[in-house]
Amino acid sequence: MLRDFKFILKTPVLLISLLVVSTLPFIYAITFLGAMWNPYENTEDMKFNIVNEDKGTEDINVGESLVDELKEEDRLDWQFTDLDTAKKALQNGDTYGYIVIPEDASEKATSFLTEDPEQVEMSLNLNPGHNFIGALMSEQVGHFIIEEVRKEITDNYITAIVDQLNSVESDSQDAQEAIQQLSDGADELNNGLIEAHDASGQLVQGANELNDGVGQLNNGANELSDGTGQLVQGEQQMTAQLQQLAQMVGPQGQQLVQAQSQLEQGAAQADGGANQLAQGASEAANGSNQLAGGISELNSGLGELQQGSQELSDSLNKINTQFKKVLDKIEEENLAFTETGAKDIAQPVHLETKNLVDTQNYGQSFAPLIVAISLFIGSITFNVVYPNNKIFDEDINIFKAWFSRMLLYMVHALLISTFITVVVDFIMQIEISSHWRFFLLSYVWSLLAITMIGALVTLFGNFGKFLSIILLIVQLSASGGTFPIETTNAIYQKLYEFLPMSYTVIGYRTAIFNQAFDHEFSTIIYVLLGMLAGAMLFILLLFFLKDKFPRYRALTSRLSRLEA
Repeated sequence: MLRDFKFILKTPVLLISLLVVSTLPFIYAITFLGAMWNPYENTEDMKFNIVNEDKGTEDINVGESLVDELKEEDRLDWQFTDLDTAKKALQNGDTYGYIVIPEDASEKATSFLTEDPEQVEMSLNLNPGHNFIGALMSEQVGHFIIEEVRKEITDNYITAIVDQLNSVESDSQDAQEAIQQLSDGADELNNGLIEAHDASGQLVQGANELNDGVGQLNNGANELSDGTGQLVQGEQQMTAQLQQLAQMVGPQGQQLVQAQSQLEQGAAQADGGANQLAQGASEAANGSNQLAGGISELNSGLGELQQGSQELSDSLNKINTQFKKVLDKIEEENLAFTETGAKDIAQPVHLETKNLVDTQNYGQSFAPLIVAISLFIGSITFNVVYPNNKIFDEDINIFKAWFSRMLLYMVHALLISTFITVVVDFIMQIEISSHWRFFLLSYVWSLLAITMIGALVTLFGNFGKFLSIILLIVQLSASGGTFPIETTNAIYQKLYEFLPMSYTVIGYRTAIFNQAFDHEFSTIIYVLLGMLAGAMLFILLLFFLKDKFPRYRALTSRLSRLEA
């Protein structure tokens, strides 16, 4: 039931091989994840050029302020250069982008409160062909720079506006005092109106009482006139009766009494009329006094009303004078508040992004890495299937054996490089600028990969296959095919300089985008051919050693079979 385990335990070479293979997932995970652990937080080694052509103005220098700000910022490795240097560096792959601050940046930055506001035009230049993710990261950096410029311009405008407001505030102290006087004058005006209103009430009341007193005076005068008339009539009758009394004392006594009674009644009416006349005169005098007091208060209220009206007029004149000064200052500064200017202050910079090469899609951008890995995996597969350490029955010259092996590698490299070219170019239809460069690189790289892996298998047997997988993992992590190599740690950056896949990825980018990065295409081919020659000569040396040392030859053969 456990015969497989028993067989493994009886075969130490197989047991060791299985244990070693079991470490592959761990090695792959730690190596690949280590290279991509946190690239966005490790961009300080990515070079980015700043081209400052801004001439500045008396009030602001956008370019100089940005340069000073970036010198304190370690987000990227900032390079402050001229335009020609920045262009060459981007084309060669020495930097991941550059941004240009034009010479009129500061001039346009001060135009937002004029009749013709203009946004600051800045250009961000990228090269997605060099490294697509690096271009995306650089684009984010470009927006960060624009945000810094926006803050600088906005801060300057806020400072300028605050200064203007402070100046206006200083010039408007008199206006504020005038406004206070205006308020005081309005209060006095209001008080005068209230007093005038109260005086007019008293005036009406006094007039009414005066009218009532005059009425009563007229009634009393009328009653006094009637009583006086009756009194005169009674006196006349009394005089007549007295004259008759001398003649006739007896019969006329009754008439004498009657005349005396009328005389008394007339005297009483006259006395009542005199009293009413006195009361009416008194009320008339009171009404006249109240009328005079009301007229006096009315005159006082009208005086305050006139004074408040004058202060109101003076205050309005002062306010008008102060605001005229403010308008004159705005006109002197050539300030204009427009809707366009307001929008430009909120978004003062327009960023134009320019790509040095046009990328078709993500597939085209990552094709250099994917094709290089695919051919390397194809090379591993070949060396897994073909028995490099097989002992043939007939012995031949080592040079012939070596030539036969190299010819086999060449044929298989031609086969897989042709397949990959057809698939990428015709089936996936990835746009390739230079087909002959693409095919030549594919062939040289696949032949180098087969030869390198063949050398490892020839040297170590199946353990060499394990080492080839390790080599694949290391190259996948340190070839700079995904994130910029500058975002990895120092170990990967050092390996990048020596790994053949690093040169291959650069060569594919050159063939696809028709632009040299880091190295010329011819230099890349020479480096790969040099490595190929070294791997071929190493296999020739191994053939020589196996021919001279049969025991070593038998050992590698046994290590390759595992079950022996």
